[in-house]
Amino acid sequence: MKQVIDEGKFKLKNFYHSWSDTLSDDGEKIIYHEYTYNTNQCMDFENWVHINKIGLDRAAFKWFCMYLKAIERKDRLEKFKRLLNDVKIPFEEGDWQTIDKDCERNKLN
Repeated sequence: MKQVIDEGKFKLKNFYHSWSDTLSDDGEKIIYHEYTYNTNQCMDFENWVHINKIGLDRAAFKWFCMYLKAIERKDRLEKFKRLLNDVKIPFEEGDWQTIDKDCERNKLN
């Protein structure tokens, strides 16, 4: 199961960046994922939170989804992690950066 929390574009330094924030359930964990792409640095940026479903109610996914949709994107990740800590739900977090080779080639041409 996967739910789009928010997606769109924003302008930074005369360049539009795209982003997509999702919440998904792979059966073992609930995953909140923020993905920013089409950046002027030719980089894709990802942040994620993995929540083990052991001990969570079946309604946790829907509740997390409603909570995340109610928060502005700029604060969403930090507020979500703060909530999880406050209610003592363990989670793992991470980030990743990827070079967009197509973007780099286009800049050279």
